[in-house]
Amino acid sequence: MPESRRPRTPSVVHRSTAHISPSSPDPPGDALDNLRSLRPVDRLVQRAKDGDKDAYGQVFRLHRDAICRLARLHIGSEVDDIVAEVFTTAWVQLPRYRPNGTSFAAWLYGIARRVFADEQQRQATVGPLAELDTLERWAEDERRSLAAAIAALPKEQRHMIEMKFLMDMRIPEVAIAMDTTPDDANRKQWRALTALQGELVEHV
Repeated sequence: MPESRRPRTPSVVHRSTAHISPSSPDPPGDALDNLRSLRPVDRLVQRAKDGDKDAYGQVFRLHRDAICRLARLHIGSEVDDIVAEVFTTAWVQLPRYRPNGTSFAAWLYGIARRVFADEQQRQATVGPLAELDTLERWAEDERRSLAAAIAALPKEQRHMIEMKFLMDMRIPEVAIAMDTTPDDANRKQWRALTALQGELVEHV
């Protein structure tokens, strides 16, 4: 394949944003009541806090895909080590988690953001590790475009996109994490999606 010819492969941006699209708003209601019904994971987390590693293994399996999506957006394709670091950090800090506050997914999201920021800083000082082949280079370019578009959003909208569509958090969970109502969180979701669409036009 000539180097100058763009490979005919599905767009990474399209794959990455396949589920980042408007959906029917979550039903309104009391955020805390709705949140309690969405958090059976807290029973597993409590067992893990008591030292049950099998329970934490279940917590890991429930949230691994979401953290992998975030990691691929922020870090790239080789994310196994960084995902393991997120869950190792969460295990160490687990005694600090309080289920009466934000959801476990939102708490884990906060840890992941800090771990990713540290890794991005490390990568910036190390520099590129190796030359990518043509397919990988196009995939990496598109990942960077999507990451840049999300990073260009205001902080609140950036967190909304990542929590709702990458962490797969429900609107009541997002509302608690953002200290607002489910109805307002739904409005913020639509504004964030509209803003992201505009940024993608600029960055892709």
